[in-house]
Amino acid sequence: MSIEKQEIAKRKQCIELYKADKSPTEIHQELHRSRPWVYKWIHRYKSGDPQWCLDQSKAPKTHPLKINDSVETEIIRIRQTLIKRDTASTRYAYHGAIAIHQELQKNGHKGLPHISTINRVLKRNGLIKHTHSEPTSNKSGIYYPEKYAKHPSDIYELDLVTPRYIKGFGRIISVNRVDTYLGEANMKQYLEKAADNIVEFIVSDWTKHAKPNYLRLDNEACFRGSLIHERTFGKLVRFCLNFGVQIIFIPFREPWRNGFIESFNSRFKAMLWEFMQFDDLNHLREESKLFLQKHNEYQRYKKLNFSNRNLISYQKKRFPDEFNFKTEVQLPITKGFIHIIRFVNEKGCVNILNEDFYIGKTYSFCYIWGTIDTAKQQLFIYFKSDKLAPRILIKIFDYSLRESVEIPIPINHFI
Repeated sequence: MSIEKQEIAKRKQCIELYKADKSPTEIHQELHRSRPWVYKWIHRYKSGDPQWCLDQSKAPKTHPLKINDSVETEIIRIRQTLIKRDTASTRYAYHGAIAIHQELQKNGHKGLPHISTINRVLKRNGLIKHTHSEPTSNKSGIYYPEKYAKHPSDIYELDLVTPRYIKGFGRIISVNRVDTYLGEANMKQYLEKAADNIVEFIVSDWTKHAKPNYLRLDNEACFRGSLIHERTFGKLVRFCLNFGVQIIFIPFREPWRNGFIESFNSRFKAMLWEFMQFDDLNHLREESKLFLQKHNEYQRYKKLNFSNRNLISYQKKRFPDEFNFKTEVQLPITKGFIHIIRFVNEKGCVNILNEDFYIGKTYSFCYIWGTIDTAKQQLFIYFKSDKLAPRILIKIFDYSLRESVEIPIPINHFI
């Protein structure tokens, strides 16, 4: 006989003794069971339940923290509405748990459910699609000298999305920028990939939003200048030097080192470019504004409600509204810093602005951080073996420039 059947037999025997006018104490002594056990089964028998001798679920009979059915229905409705993207307000909206939380707040719901609760509702109703994504980088374990933003507008990442073609119109490029601390972005589209367009975008961006301390870029020619001549600085580099913004060039062929802007570019492609059919450049620019508005509203809500980052107290530095910089102006090389992160090859060398420098085979297959000090006209090479190790200066090279270095031209000169 199984243990379960033995237990049921004992319970029935308890009731037979009870029917024979045995007291609970006598039943307890005869069955060698505890008094609470005896009282429990007598009480169950007296309830009149035909299934009195069977075990009952020990799960709580009430769920005080269970989400209200009306709220669950609203979560499902919002999710389905956001996924459809068939209205002007949802065309470029996010549709995850945070976006649903944001919509519930807009609709005036009290006692907003936690993000994990919203995710459980979506999962329970089959509204989450699991996708497998391949890793974008080689996790080799080699330490990479990353720099992290400490406050809003500390580090921007900027990139070009190109080429793109509008049917019946022609080729366009998009200049995209992300604040790595806030996640907020800005962008504008142009007809061609040119340094003048990038500088024009930056002037507008840093006037309306904020001027960063660092600008992180890949190695596009229109970012750094000549692809042939050594120690040649392009318009963007000169502009940043003059206005005190330090450029950081990431390694060659490692776009994932600019993860924030690459993520934004992917959203730009999937949610805007591949979703809409554009008539011309102006149409794309108008839709881009709507796309940006949704993206930045979401990022702001996410950081304010689900992050401990300080978004309000920091004072942003902007160009004055009267700032008027002509892109045809050729700025001189001024005092400042340019940073270059490079992977040391098997020969112990790195390429910095079209010029090879021997670092040493000791550092082969590691990353170094190079800093060009234009005032001193020197190149400083730093190395850090891991996150906890100190950064050490391992090389100093003379870095004589092709022209004289001047003091920065003040902003007031362009007002």
